[in-house]
Amino acid sequence: MIASSPFFLIFRFLHIVAGALWVGSAFLFSAFIGPSAAEVGPSAGPLIATMVKKRKLVPVIISLSGVTVLAGWILWLKDLSNYGGLGDWLGSSFGLVLTIGAVLATAAFGIGLRAIGPNVEKLVDLGGQIAAGGGPPTPEQATEMERTQKTLEMASKVDLVLLLLAVAAMSTARYW
Repeated sequence: MIASSPFFLIFRFLHIVAGALWVGSAFLFSAFIGPSAAEVGPSAGPLIATMVKKRKLVPVIISLSGVTVLAGWILWLKDLSNYGGLGDWLGSSFGLVLTIGAVLATAAFGIGLRAIGPNVEKLVDLGGQIAAGGGPPTPEQATEMERTQKTLEMASKVDLVLLLLAVAAMSTARYW
């Protein structure tokens, strides 16, 4: 049976486990950690800095999302080859819905790579600069902090919605 071949077992495992960790991380940060840190203010800085700098949060989540997307597209290509051509694949409900999910997840990966990861790093670095100054932030630092937080909040929400839609598409594709 093709679904139990080592190829499918390995790539499905990678895709599903890395994807679950990625989506869970996005939910946890978007719904709880980010808003809580914003509410607590500067006293959340050491915890966030430890997660980002010491625990390497951004590279870990980027790696999980990259593995998810790469393994997913490899599985997609394998399924495409079983259908004989792109027209037949996208003409099937299964192929079309999986493709929509793949595009949504790939877009979420791009947002994480371009908007979320760099802005998380930027916030931590800016917080460190403010703390090193020993006083309140300069007006420029406060403006930059607020702008970066707003960008991060919006990107995180869009990313989470894209991921949830991708999960919904992929988990129901067989039933369309």
